[in-house]
Amino acid sequence: MDAHRPRRAPARSAALLVALLAVTACATEPPAAETPATPTDSHGIDGGGAAEVAAPARGLVVAGEDGAATLLDLETEERIALADARDDLESIQSDGRLLYRAHGVGGRASVEVIDTGRWTVPHGDHSHSFRGEPHVLGTLDGTGIPRVTAGEQRAALLFDGEVVTLAHDDLVAGLDGAPRVGVDTTGPVIPFAGHLLVPTDGTTIQVVDGDGTPVSGESVPCSAVTDADITRVGAVYSCAEGAVLFTRAVGGAIVGESIPLPARGASAMQLSGRTDRPDLAGVTADGAWLLDVRQRTWTQLDSEVPLVRAAAIGDDDGRTVAIDAEGCIRVLASDGAVLARTEPLVAASLADAASRDRVQLIVDGRYAYVSDPAGGVVLELDHRDDLGVTRTFTDLDPWLVELVG
Repeated sequence: MDAHRPRRAPARSAALLVALLAVTACATEPPAAETPATPTDSHGIDGGGAAEVAAPARGLVVAGEDGAATLLDLETEERIALADARDDLESIQSDGRLLYRAHGVGGRASVEVIDTGRWTVPHGDHSHSFRGEPHVLGTLDGTGIPRVTAGEQRAALLFDGEVVTLAHDDLVAGLDGAPRVGVDTTGPVIPFAGHLLVPTDGTTIQVVDGDGTPVSGESVPCSAVTDADITRVGAVYSCAEGAVLFTRAVGGAIVGESIPLPARGASAMQLSGRTDRPDLAGVTADGAWLLDVRQRTWTQLDSEVPLVRAAAIGDDDGRTVAIDAEGCIRVLASDGAVLARTEPLVAASLADAASRDRVQLIVDGRYAYVSDPAGGVVLELDHRDDLGVTRTFTDLDPWLVELVG
């Protein structure tokens, strides 16, 4: 999903691409011993000096309102400082591997880019995981409030009228050579299949090439874009009509198709799901929508209590994890039935206007991670085992939480 984070101001609103959307694919097993680093593996994947490991080196990036950021290792619970606080912070965002801290004066923005050093590359029926040392890559300058969207092992950093594409395989060369393309967009831009997907005029999504030139005939109606995600199937935009899916056809052509909502109900403002899976979910006034991207179908998940967050697990049972307005975490079946529900765990954060929009929900194949800004903690819950709280990470300022590895 779109990884945009708002300006540092009292009335912050969350637009998290968690799950999403994310650039990394995180499994549930703890990392095994590291193997020696090589420039590339047998598949030509460049680790950039990082070691390839047998399983994802999972971690949580937790950043505070002041921009101070910590990497929490989920195997050892070691905490690694990524960035200190700064007074002139404008926004802090992540694409699932990289952390972006924007600061500036007036209309100028300078974005510090920090590599967490942990990521996984899906590769057909298997994947490759890497672990290196966190480090600062450099800064990127532009105008306006920057906005980050995750793509396929790359990210788009959108300034006013310009997008910078960061290919993860090229990070070892630094940021100076990152391509910059002029764009006129009304929503998040996704790097996809060597092109850019650009919402234009508030009504369509246009496919443009690496120079920003529109690809003739390649645009799809999609009004009032609110979110963008990368799934195992392709790139998905959430819009008033429902969703638009972009895939690569045989021969490499990019194909866009609408996935309209059923007649009833409004669209979900945001969609979220487990990284590299085919399902997405988003809350509505009556509960949540579950989008099966592979089947191009929507399912309404009704709820007797309003939901404030939802994220699809993308498993064979079509389950969804949600947070309701009372602060309880739920696991929902594909028909909306409640399979498990906790006591109110984040009620205080939801009741506080300053922290309500910062309550975040992230899922992987085994666990759900829920941030509780009012309590200064992040909860780990086992969604395979009746949502038992397996760990509570304390003494944090979780205004941004991102799963990496």
